[in-house]
Amino acid sequence: MQRSHVMKRHLIGTLIRCSAIDERRIAFYKRIGLDSIQIAGVYEDWLSPAGSARKASDEMFSLFNKYDITVPAMFLSYPNQDWVHPETTVGLVPEKFRAERMVISCRQMNWAKHYGIKYITCHVGFVPDEKNEFYDRFIAEMKQLVRFAASNDQQFLFETGTETAASLKHILDDIGEPNLGINFDPANLLIYGKDDPSVLVDQLADRIRVVHCKDANRAVNGDVFGKETVLGCGSANIPVLLKKLLEAGFCGPLIIERELPPGPEQEKDIAEAVKLIQSIAD
Repeated sequence: MQRSHVMKRHLIGTLIRCSAIDERRIAFYKRIGLDSIQIAGVYEDWLSPAGSARKASDEMFSLFNKYDITVPAMFLSYPNQDWVHPETTVGLVPEKFRAERMVISCRQMNWAKHYGIKYITCHVGFVPDEKNEFYDRFIAEMKQLVRFAASNDQQFLFETGTETAASLKHILDDIGEPNLGINFDPANLLIYGKDDPSVLVDQLADRIRVVHCKDANRAVNGDVFGKETVLGCGSANIPVLLKKLLEAGFCGPLIIERELPPGPEQEKDIAEAVKLIQSIAD
């Protein structure tokens, strides 16, 4: 049940986990003007070699077809990630989890290939600035994973936020694979106390393939991390930022990410975000 996705300018979508997908929600997305999604949470229920997993996956993509919703991107998902302690548990940086998660990544990418998904996004974790044996192993192993994506005709994208623009550039250059790029999340840069999002656009716009339309404010009052906000209500300066990206030639998916549990409040915020993005991108 292969799908081919013909990219047009400025696909507008949202990030959603497989477990939250149902027909009412997909119909709602279509009604408010979305034409794509970035899928996440592709766990064993979808990856299992059992026929029931493939049947469930096929039925999900049949639902997308029914509403003419494309799936250009997938976010790699891993078990046992603790976002209270992200430096030691998130992504592919922690060596304790790396081997298992590399295998999971390959399985998810093969699943995505079957459904014609081009962009593979990964929150790889907190890459250390110091170049040592740990860093060298990470780079060597990431190079192999990115090459696996290339063998699937996929682009592997680093989710932004945990490194400065300069550090991210060094990491991408050290991996050095042509199918390597960026999933730009301006809110994460603010949440994790890194560069202003405009700095990353100025320095790395040519490597951005997917954008998370997400907003946030920096940490205050002794908080460790900043806080996400409704799109356009934070410090990312979304209208100016998106215009700058579009003027730089960006034409990939614009994916709304609203980190709330699925429900009326999240849907209201996504609907308002669609209007904001359309006012900028059209």
